[in-house]
Amino acid sequence: MKPRGRIWQELTWSWASSTGNPALDQRLDAAAHTAWPYAKLCAWTYLNDHAAANDIMDHAVENASSYISRHAEYSKEKLVLRLKSVIRRRAQQQSAKWSREIQYGSLIDMEKLYIGEPEAEQRVYAIELFECLSPFAQSIVRWRALGLSWRKIADHLEMDHTAVRRAYFREVESLLHDLSQPGEVSKCR
Repeated sequence: MKPRGRIWQELTWSWASSTGNPALDQRLDAAAHTAWPYAKLCAWTYLNDHAAANDIMDHAVENASSYISRHAEYSKEKLVLRLKSVIRRRAQQQSAKWSREIQYGSLIDMEKLYIGEPEAEQRVYAIELFECLSPFAQSIVRWRALGLSWRKIADHLEMDHTAVRRAYFREVESLLHDLSQPGEVSKCR
């Protein structure tokens, strides 16, 4: 549940690190309040994550705090512009970092790709069916996967290509028929 109201916002302003000068701290705090909506916008735009706004704002206020302590003449408007610049730059850096991480993926990403996908299920079924085929039919499947035509396979086996094709499809149909019978245990195991 997301906290709401002014109290939550005040708790987040603990970012405003102290410069040691109360007048500068007030100016920095006012600039941080003004830049806060921009931090939320950048967090959502670049990172698609509202919660990242807090981290981005932390970084921006820390940067502006060290800068304002060296340049006390900065007005509130210039501080807001500096904060917005640092916020945008930090959000872009985080986005680039996350995109590099996603490119390589994690185990969770791999699970999303392969578990529950129809293609993965089809692969599992295909492997099980392949193991149930005779060595003759398995060799044909391997040759077809390599791109050999029925004629080339028949040349390797020194047979007629129509006879090879018919024998293969008869075996596959027989296997599928046996597997489709209810209550029967698979014969290939």
